[in-house]
Amino acid sequence: MKSDDNLMKNIEQLGERYCRKYLDSWDKEELQNNWWEALKFFFSHSFMRGRRDKLSNEYYYFTIKTLEKRFQITNENLDNSYNEVKKLKEHFNKEYILTFKRAKNLGRGNSIKHKDFQNEVAGQNRIIDLLITRKEVEVEWDNKTYTTEISLGNDEDVMMVLDVLKFISSDDKKNIYKYLKDTITSSGVKKAYNELIGIRAISDKIATLIIRDVGLINLNSEIVNQDYEKAFPVDTWVNKIARKIGCRCESIEEIKSYFINKCEEVNINPLKFAAGLWFLGSHSLDILLEHLGEIEIKCNNSPNSG
Repeated sequence: MKSDDNLMKNIEQLGERYCRKYLDSWDKEELQNNWWEALKFFFSHSFMRGRRDKLSNEYYYFTIKTLEKRFQITNENLDNSYNEVKKLKEHFNKEYILTFKRAKNLGRGNSIKHKDFQNEVAGQNRIIDLLITRKEVEVEWDNKTYTTEISLGNDEDVMMVLDVLKFISSDDKKNIYKYLKDTITSSGVKKAYNELIGIRAISDKIATLIIRDVGLINLNSEIVNQDYEKAFPVDTWVNKIARKIGCRCESIEEIKSYFINKCEEVNINPLKFAAGLWFLGSHSLDILLEHLGEIEIKCNNSPNSG
């Protein structure tokens, strides 16, 4: 139906707005050549895990400020800073935490809150200690800047940071953005996806989010031109909007397949559509208010009205 096609195309246009709001601030050349900028790009995505986006953003700023200070990272000192990161590679082993969790029989519980964590884990590993020590950081959010006191509040985020630091400690993976982009180009999306989900706390949602945005930044090159299901994140927002616009699929895999097929039918880009779908969910009130003056709302009397 024509109305369905227009809906799909409008959602794709919202994907353009997503790019302007969230991706245009990242310089493609700098991401390609600056390992620290690439790492910031990665962390700006990897912390977006099933909680308030504002808290995830605070975790992001805390982490980059903590690492920046510890490794004395500046644009003039990038090579030396990276060498300092490599020297501490042995400290990036999440087994410090996993061994403690097993010993205390914590399962999926948050080991940071255990009374012995500081002495038995953080006290033996300076990087872990830094990541769980509260400090004041300046945070940018929703076009505003504020200061808050925070640290990483759960062991999954700490282990994710450790795994990522361990990942980039290998010379060929120094620039995580470039590595993922080159992997997608040379070996395909699936290879990059499998690398990502091998990192602690990186789920399908985060892995597909990262791949989608790497693809959007390089849209003219079309580095993502197949395996779209591994570049189509489905979170709560996407799930809600999907149902509102007629998708009755139950599983995440079915939702992805449903929309990817519809994108192909209408000849629109699945990456932009996926971004637009999320943008519609998370910014629906703003979008409504933007267009409310362009429409007329009629109040129909119900059969039971007086």
